[in-house]
Amino acid sequence: MRVQLLHFRKGGLLPHREDRVLRGPGALVFERVWRQLALASNWPVLVAVFALSAVGVVSIWADNRGDAIKQAVFIVVGLVGMGLFQAVNYQVLGRFAWGFYVASLALILYTVLGSVADAHHITLPGAHPIKGQCNWINLKLGTFVFSLQPSELTKIAFVGVMARYLRFRNNYRTLRGLLPPFGLALAPLVLILKQPDLGSALVFIPALFVMLFVAGAKLRHLAAVALLGLVMAPVLWMAGTNVPLFRHLPSVVKSYQRDRVYAMFSNDPKTLRGTGFQGEHALIALGSGGLVGKGFGNIPVGQIVPEAHNDMIFALVGEQFGFFGVVAVLGAYIVLFAAGIEIAGNTREPFGRLVAVGIVSMLAGQTFINLMVATKLMPVTGITLPFVSYGGSSLLASFLSAGLLLNVGQNRPLVMARDSFEFDRKPQE
Repeated sequence: MRVQLLHFRKGGLLPHREDRVLRGPGALVFERVWRQLALASNWPVLVAVFALSAVGVVSIWADNRGDAIKQAVFIVVGLVGMGLFQAVNYQVLGRFAWGFYVASLALILYTVLGSVADAHHITLPGAHPIKGQCNWINLKLGTFVFSLQPSELTKIAFVGVMARYLRFRNNYRTLRGLLPPFGLALAPLVLILKQPDLGSALVFIPALFVMLFVAGAKLRHLAAVALLGLVMAPVLWMAGTNVPLFRHLPSVVKSYQRDRVYAMFSNDPKTLRGTGFQGEHALIALGSGGLVGKGFGNIPVGQIVPEAHNDMIFALVGEQFGFFGVVAVLGAYIVLFAAGIEIAGNTREPFGRLVAVGIVSMLAGQTFINLMVATKLMPVTGITLPFVSYGGSSLLASFLSAGLLLNVGQNRPLVMARDSFEFDRKPQE
């Protein structure tokens, strides 16, 4: 038996289904999206995203007007992607998490093979190193060249597959049970390092630890793993050098990465004109804006900073808008992350909570690393500032992440059960 809902309209009683037909599918989709966006938890996310994107376009315009126009187009594409990720229930999207994860790894592997092939004077279509790195897949469609950075999409895939894995297991509460989650993180991390792209690889680590902690992994186990990593760090740093006992180990840290670390602490004029040039002048540009900045488009120092509109765009913000502009950008990020934490905290459904936590930790980790590099508190490494830096793949990944946050916030089911990841404890004797 089919039950059809009726509701009153001006002019009489009309079946709900017929009313949908009369209004058209486009109007229904718009009404549904608008109703979902009207949720109180979503507005802080939207305001922060639009504010950061606007700052990004303005800052890129000061450096390169052509790239600013491209960035505006990227934002439109990102908004479409955000709408799609926001429109389909996150639990439905979760069913494709493993497929998305495997596909993203395959794309990264293709770039790695492109680098290997180039070393043997073989060219793979769309994959060839640029400045010693093979991070992109370039597809030419007529006169239009489409570039994709697979590692950006892998960040979202990793959050989805990790949330899916932790949702249906509790073996990660043992030390041995941590091996599969760390394996899920290690696969993309190793491939990305092979490109090589250290900046993108670093953001997987905080997301992994935060998601495991929220899921209920024991703190002492996570601390033991972190301690092991700290112990191994000097070994990895010295491997392949002339230090006795380490010279026969395979080199992990590349020579240019060592030079960047040394340059961060060097005041040698020769170093500051070479390896340390980007970090030193980015810091000068950031501080030269003073309290109120030099004004829109006025970036005499920022113009000579390599990759200023990309990795070092925070320096352009400081030079143009000064301390107040920097505080406004940091405030927008705080609003975004606080809203994401609120969404996660009020989501009792385990998968949704982990997705929200993973997205926030991934974006926050990426933001933190970029700001640390721009302020010369970390060695220079290529990593974008979410929603602000120039780049289609990075911007699309950021908007898709925001769409997932909105999705979780608007589709949180009512769970009549104990809190997510609440484990039984042994009764005290």
